[in-house]
Amino acid sequence: MREIHFHVGDTIIKEGTLGDTAYILKSGTVEVRKKTKQDNILLATLEAEEIFGEMGLIEDKPRSASIIAKTEVAVDEITRDDFLGLLDDKKSFIIPVLRAFFERLRQTNDLVVRLENQISSTTTEIVSDNRKTVRMSGLTKEAQNTLKNRDIVINKFPFKVGRNSSHVSDAIFVNNDLYINDTAPYNVSKNHMSINFHDEQFYILDRGSSLGTIVNGKQIGGNVSNYKINLEPGENTIILGSETSPFQFKIRV
Repeated sequence: MREIHFHVGDTIIKEGTLGDTAYILKSGTVEVRKKTKQDNILLATLEAEEIFGEMGLIEDKPRSASIIAKTEVAVDEITRDDFLGLLDDKKSFIIPVLRAFFERLRQTNDLVVRLENQISSTTTEIVSDNRKTVRMSGLTKEAQNTLKNRDIVINKFPFKVGRNSSHVSDAIFVNNDLYINDTAPYNVSKNHMSINFHDEQFYILDRGSSLGTIVNGKQIGGNVSNYKINLEPGENTIILGSETSPFQFKIRV
């Protein structure tokens, strides 16, 4: 690996180009952006210790999104040869699994783009503004335990929520800001839902969960084709999973 530095506004990865490297973010902040018919949308904001460009270690496909330095950035670059050397004799098992995962991730990113295109025929740029906040609290004992018996203020979007797992290998496939301890039969999926902010509007996006997310009595995701619902000013009720799920939260906008 080698360390590389980037300045504010530098394009570290350009969507549509080919590449066989990944990067571990050592310091700074980067934005993950994807083109739509009208503009670029912000898929995520990554901070230190997060990885990006990982699809290039496995696939010979164009980059699925652009990575832009939001601040001064330092990264460790990992080449495909570095990665394959780490896998050693387990390559025949691990690589097909990762290929399947990356294809699923591409489909998820495409879904997000389609949803954003449906919001408005004149899509505007998504802004991540730390002055915009929501407050999340637990409505049930299980939800309160998840939040350690306190309210949390959320100012980083998307804020991703999903099920915790004891399997070390799941670290490759799961990426959340809030992990929930659930037991079988599960209500919460590993990548369940996210809280988002777009064009002065907060909304919930189901991330392909098994049982869906119920927002103010309306289901999104699961067996429902709609994956997005706006949050109302004031208090909103969020249930992860079925109506009987113990993971019920209140989000105040």
